[in-house]
Amino acid sequence: MQCPQCHTESPSGARFCLHCGQKLVEICPDCKTPLPLGARFCLACGAKIAVAETVQLGGSEAMTRAIQRLIPQAFAERLLATRGQVSHERRLVTILFSDVKGSTAMGERLDPEEVMEIMSGAFEFLIQPIYNYEGTLARLMGDAVLAFFGAPIAHEDDPERAIRAGLEIVQGAAEYAARLEREQGIAGFNVRVGINTGLVVVGEVGSDLRVEYTAM
Repeated sequence: MQCPQCHTESPSGARFCLHCGQKLVEICPDCKTPLPLGARFCLACGAKIAVAETVQLGGSEAMTRAIQRLIPQAFAERLLATRGQVSHERRLVTILFSDVKGSTAMGERLDPEEVMEIMSGAFEFLIQPIYNYEGTLARLMGDAVLAFFGAPIAHEDDPERAIRAGLEIVQGAAEYAARLEREQGIAGFNVRVGINTGLVVVGEVGSDLRVEYTAM
């Protein structure tokens, strides 16, 4: 199975890319059948599939500005100073992937406006910990984030930084879930975090502080 993002071949049955964390399959909310990305109806039971839209960081000027406000100023300056210095280098990178658990089922239960409001509120605690530990937000999807620790700025303790960021994301999600249930009566909000470290080839694909690096 080939990843649509980095084109890496993953074993049959893989749900996420081994190299970049990109989701490879949709899961039917009714019968749990794995489906190709982009499927709008289940091939087994015919249920309608709510497909999350993938959003590039540079695709929305307002979103880009909102994300930039979460970046500590000193780290933002260091990020900008690295532009053009790394091109197709092999590096040891820790990749963090986090997504909202059950977002497809949530989309079935709630109105689209409610889902958008919930996700807008979630992005701060999904993104802020990444920058707090000097990781780089590489990709923002409809219900998920992908971040690199070790590119473009490397630290000796990048794996530990990624783990600490992941723990803060989980803690932020728990607090947000409690607030959603208390204020809006929406229960069951939760996130998943996956972290992996390995040698990858990194290169610039974006501009300014938006999509900074891709890894293969």
